[in-house]
Amino acid sequence: MATERNPFEQIPEQPTNVVPMTPVPVEEEQEATFELEPDGGVTVDFTNTVVMEAEAPVKEWYSNLAETLDEGTLGEISSTVYDNYMADKSSRQEWESMFERGFDLLGLKIQESSEPFEGACNAVHPLLVESAVKFQSKASQELFPSAGPVKTQILGKSNADRERQANRVKNFMNYQLTEQMPEYFDEFERMLFHLPLIGSAFKKLYYDANLKRPVAEFVPIDQFYVSYYASNLRKADRYTHVIYRSPIDLAKDIRSGIYSNTELPRATTPEPTAFASKMDTILGLTPTEDTDPQYVLLEQHCYLEIDEPNAEEGIALPYIVTLEEQSKNILCIRRNYKSDDPNQEKITHFVHYRFVPGFGFYGFGLMHFLGNLTMSATAAMRSLIDAGQFANLPGGFKAKGVRMVGDNDPISPGEFKEVESTGMDLAKAIVPLPYKEPSSTLFQMLGFVTQAGQKFADSTEQIVSEASSYGPVGTTMALLEASSKFFSAIHKRLHKAQRDEFRILARIDYDYLPSEYPYDVPFESRSIYKSDFDGRVDVIPVSDPNIPSNAHRLMIAQMAMQMAQQSPPGMFNLEALSRTILSAANMPNLEEILPPKQKPQPLDPVSDIMAATKGMPIAA
Repeated sequence: MATERNPFEQIPEQPTNVVPMTPVPVEEEQEATFELEPDGGVTVDFTNTVVMEAEAPVKEWYSNLAETLDEGTLGEISSTVYDNYMADKSSRQEWESMFERGFDLLGLKIQESSEPFEGACNAVHPLLVESAVKFQSKASQELFPSAGPVKTQILGKSNADRERQANRVKNFMNYQLTEQMPEYFDEFERMLFHLPLIGSAFKKLYYDANLKRPVAEFVPIDQFYVSYYASNLRKADRYTHVIYRSPIDLAKDIRSGIYSNTELPRATTPEPTAFASKMDTILGLTPTEDTDPQYVLLEQHCYLEIDEPNAEEGIALPYIVTLEEQSKNILCIRRNYKSDDPNQEKITHFVHYRFVPGFGFYGFGLMHFLGNLTMSATAAMRSLIDAGQFANLPGGFKAKGVRMVGDNDPISPGEFKEVESTGMDLAKAIVPLPYKEPSSTLFQMLGFVTQAGQKFADSTEQIVSEASSYGPVGTTMALLEASSKFFSAIHKRLHKAQRDEFRILARIDYDYLPSEYPYDVPFESRSIYKSDFDGRVDVIPVSDPNIPSNAHRLMIAQMAMQMAQQSPPGMFNLEALSRTILSAANMPNLEEILPPKQKPQPLDPVSDIMAATKGMPIAA
């Protein structure tokens, strides 16, 4: 008997040719932040990102004291700050005027000369600017590598917890300087160009309430004034930073609470300093009159006696006073010492980079050392070129009765012009001046002056390029070390100043970071903690102050390899030595060339045989 079947029994419950639709997960509800705008609107932020912002106690401590002081006190402070600024400015006028002539020795302006005759040579010997550009290139490569300029060291005994903390601090600060603070590298390179020429350069690090992050800024020498008797920034009674702010930027600063909303005059075009005017003349720039008005703010870090609860009577404490130069109205007064500091020491926001320390506060630069040599080389080079020009196109005298047919244009090569003579000998009628060929003695003197200047600035490159003619590596190393003494000392000063700069940044991170701050890097999400900047980890530059260049580092590695080849087998770790040499050569794919050794693992007999055939280590 046939049994009736259900026709739908052959259809599987879940078809195999249908892709199941995965339900889209519903995002969790995010908290929104609301911000009232001055015009009455509301800004709603759904990103819910963590920003760097000071906690309430820190905000209160560094609040604007100008809003709580009376008009009489503010007027006295304003007069004192402005008078001190003008005194510091006038005390170094002659020092600034020296650089006005030094900028002409850079040869950055292309112009035609009519002195001492039309078409005279006005070229400038590139000794000074060449030395400055070479220094900038070498220092930038050493002090700011591509992976970041910061490394860390543990203070005290090391353990696993502190090693992880040091690694977090290093990664985050390198992220800050390469990604979060995009202006840092550009400002750093500007500083490295000014430093070798002038001898002193300044960097400023501070927290920007508009950007909600730290900001690094290069301060030119004509915008930073220090008291006359100051020997360094820490001991200086005062120093003033001249700040230029457009009306739009100043309005943003007032809206964010950086400055008080006081009545200010209309912004005008500020009168440039003699220092800035000379640079504008060389570069061919002219400030506009009415299209780019600016406010000039004087931010002075000084000591004041202000009547407040934490201040003792008769004792001046460090403050930061900012006033507008035209109206002399004070925009803000903030404490410049920590609330928990019993000594109430001044907080430093500036770093002084010095090329060569001088007799006073400011350092010496290449304009001081090579300025006269550059002038001598320029004069010799112009004389040689002018002598060659006169020898090729000589002039002279002709008798009054002799007349050339046509004009007096110079005779081109292969050209003969007609001359009307009254019967006299033409050789006697035309007398050329006795111009000489360029002097060989002057040419040798130019080479001597140029070589002396280049040897003073940097003779390392010549020794490295001629290393094959010196013989053994040890001899080359001795010459290289002797030639790099000058730059090594400068490099150590840069290393120390950059270390101070990183410490200022670490202090800002401790004051303004939240308890946990997440950030993203390529292919990874990381976090930094406020407690990581508790002082147990020190931040230092990644550069080595004792080895100022890659060439020096590579020669040391080659010397070690030569010793390893001459020593008995097993005395040197050749793998570690090879890794050091490739690192000194900046090999990009080092981990692929020299992968880390794998520890042997006990395997089955067949796997041991396969590993042995591949040259991999095996274990019993």
